[in-house]
Amino acid sequence: MGELSRLLARYPDRIAAHVFFLKPTELTGNWNRTGLWRNAAAIPNLTVHEDLDGKEARRFGAETSGYVVFYAPQGELLFKGGITAGRGHAGDNPGAEAIGALIAGQMPRLSQAPVYGCSLMNQPEQSPTGQSPK
Repeated sequence: MGELSRLLARYPDRIAAHVFFLKPTELTGNWNRTGLWRNAAAIPNLTVHEDLDGKEARRFGAETSGYVVFYAPQGELLFKGGITAGRGHAGDNPGAEAIGALIAGQMPRLSQAPVYGCSLMNQPEQSPTGQSPK
C-alpha cells in the first residue's frame, strides 16, 4: 500500500486508483475492514472497494495480494504485476518504475513484474498442527 501511496502522491490527478479487499461471503460483518483498509481509505485519490468472493480478483487475473493492473485511458492494459521488489519492501522497484514511465509517456523496460503477497486463492485445509493434509 505504501508504494501505491507514493505513486499517487508523485502523480496527483494522473491516476484513477481503486483497491479491492477480498471478502468471502461466509464471513459476516466487517471482516475485511482492517487497519490496511483504513490506511488505504486515507490515501488521496484512491477508492476502496469490497471484492465479494474475489469476483474482481478473478476478473483481472489477480491471484496474489498486491497485484496491480494499469490501464491507458482508452482501456488498453499497459502493466500488470507487483509494485514492490519483495514482500514488505519499500523503495525503488521495477513495477513502480514501469508505471512512472508510462505516465510520463515513455516506454517502460517491462510490462509485468512479479507480485509478492498472500495468495487470494483457496488454501488447502490445515490440521490443528498447521500441516496441510497429505
